[in-house]
Amino acid sequence: MSLSTRLRTWFSPEAVKTARGAEQRGDLETACAAYSQAGRYADAVRVMLLRAQGELEPHRRALLLAQATALAPRGDPARQQAWKARAQFILDRAEAGGLDPAIRRRELVEAGRALRELGENELAARALRAAGDLDGEIAALADAGAVGKLEEAVSRQRRAEESKVRRAMRFEEARDLIAIGRRRDAHDLLRNALAEEEVEDLRALLSGLLARRPQQPFVSVDSRVMELVPGNPVVLGRSDCDLRVPAPVVSRRHLEFERPDGADPVVRDLGGKNGTTLRGARVETLPVGIGLDLLIGNALPLKVRPADTGGLIVELPGRVVWLPLGPIELGPRRATIENTADGWLELKLPRGQSVILGDLRVEGTIQLLIGDELFDVHGGQLLLRVVTPPPERT
Repeated sequence: MSLSTRLRTWFSPEAVKTARGAEQRGDLETACAAYSQAGRYADAVRVMLLRAQGELEPHRRALLLAQATALAPRGDPARQQAWKARAQFILDRAEAGGLDPAIRRRELVEAGRALRELGENELAARALRAAGDLDGEIAALADAGAVGKLEEAVSRQRRAEESKVRRAMRFEEARDLIAIGRRRDAHDLLRNALAEEEVEDLRALLSGLLARRPQQPFVSVDSRVMELVPGNPVVLGRSDCDLRVPAPVVSRRHLEFERPDGADPVVRDLGGKNGTTLRGARVETLPVGIGLDLLIGNALPLKVRPADTGGLIVELPGRVVWLPLGPIELGPRRATIENTADGWLELKLPRGQSVILGDLRVEGTIQLLIGDELFDVHGGQLLLRVVTPPPERT
């Protein structure tokens, strides 16, 4: 007992008397305060631990244990007793899954470090392991001289380092695949890696990839932004179709646009009750030629024009839609663009032909993402850009 503590005890007989009386009555809160006032830290901690032991509500118990660790000054044996009890409680809650995830690691690391200062190295190693602090756990086990546990922890550290290298390689490989247009391969690589181990940077890369996958594609060609609807043929209708037009005069499946092999595009009415007219005459099948100005149900204007890049440009009130209807002209090369069954917008280049995607020359098949820009050559003409869809029309 330090000189200052002995002095407080000698000159605080009333506080000690009050503390003992309160403890006998079961008034542990008053007893603890009085013991602290008298400098009787061991008794104050003992009483606080009794209060904590009798507390059933975990959050309240945790507060009492934290107060117990703060009662005794550094170097006092009572402090070691309090921290040991608090650390055991934290560990028990962590291992039972009862700690709030937001504070779990902080609580365990704090307990582990305090226990190391107190020489409770094996208990500290348990807390640091639960916190995921492998380096701290190894240091605590080394200080404890726990050879078997130390060898096991070092083996885990080696495996963790190997896993870290493997994760870094997968991250770089996935990023490279994204850069060269092989987004499906990157997606599969990341999904498989995350199935083995949940890793934040891989999860973020996958989330970013999926966020850029166009659900309703819009592209910019020759500085003109257009909705893109791949396929051949393409059906326009109110529902159950490729190009949805939610207007009352439009039948469920109203028109079909098709480019037969080696032939010019045609537009075909599918027999809905409201029909399609050209200059007042109802039509069934027409070649688009240099363009058509149609009316759906004698009410909704529909302009159809051949696109310079191939296919058709369809203009509705407030909408411009590009229907490739098969191969398109992408600069001096032909290509196809289509939606795949697994949800990608895919551009296919003929064998031996390539484009510039970002800063890289790529060839073959490219799964397109929002933000992609395709060029003929480095610094050359912009052929196509996949753009963010405009806000929904109300």
